[in-house]
Amino acid sequence: MSAPDEVLDQAIGWLVRIESNGATPEVLEACQRWRQADALHETVWQALQKSDATFQNLAVLPGSVARDTLGRLNSNHHSRRQALKLLGMGLLASGVTGWSLRDSTLVPWGADYATGVGERRQFLLTDGTRLQLNTASTVDVQFSAQRRLITLRRGEMFIDTGKDSAAPGGRRSFWVSSRHAQLQAIGTAFAVRDEQHGTRLRVEDGVVAIYANGEPVRVAAGEEYLIDARGSHRVEISAFNASAWTRGQLVAKRMRLQDLTAELARYRHGWLHCDPVVAQLEVSGVFQLDDIDRALSALGDSLPVRIERFTPLWTRVVAR
Repeated sequence: MSAPDEVLDQAIGWLVRIESNGATPEVLEACQRWRQADALHETVWQALQKSDATFQNLAVLPGSVARDTLGRLNSNHHSRRQALKLLGMGLLASGVTGWSLRDSTLVPWGADYATGVGERRQFLLTDGTRLQLNTASTVDVQFSAQRRLITLRRGEMFIDTGKDSAAPGGRRSFWVSSRHAQLQAIGTAFAVRDEQHGTRLRVEDGVVAIYANGEPVRVAAGEEYLIDARGSHRVEISAFNASAWTRGQLVAKRMRLQDLTAELARYRHGWLHCDPVVAQLEVSGVFQLDDIDRALSALGDSLPVRIERFTPLWTRVVAR
């Protein structure tokens, strides 16, 4: 059987905490207690933490853990290759990109603020708002006496709204405009992503109101919505963490390999293709965004796939 969602969530959570906050003795001790609480915890931890910890080399794990896991899988008629699909693998590389606060008025593509492929930047706006842009993103900023407006033209951004204490008429309303909706932020921190078929909103703090088709929808902290031509839809289960990129991470949970490679492709130049034969393999883990080629190599070590590199700009993920 596959790892329960609750166990997978907990393991990913520990990886994120250790990578983001540093491996302090307290965090490491708490993680160790969690791993020792159940043999399945340790199995999932080993699979996620080590890029080469496949079910083909479970011998490196304690014998009882390996036998128990493979026994469960075999009792449900799962092969080792299917076990790889069900548990997935992740890469935990070292280092999280540091951010520098800066202002900029001269950027490419004619936008007020922008990033190139693979670039993530943070800007401090005049009202105190912290604006973070993900890879290949562009936004326009328009502040008037009555309101503050940020228009997402392309890509993805994270906003931590400022207090606007210097505004002569008091704090101005804060709006975000995308192709699919108008969003009003109410003292909040949130991520907005422009996708092919909609706008994705993830609220981390405060409340954001969605103005699209129909009545406004209020989105609270911890909630995620997808907004398209049909309206606003609550995302109950997401394959990836919509704001993890602000920490330099891609956090995947049972994500299809095809979708994972599409995400990784956003951070590198060139062509990255996933063969349909392996597209449905599932991957869970914490991937660092500063070394995409290393992440791809880890997939080749961890899954029944091969990474074919014809040139630095032409890469395929195919069945092994």
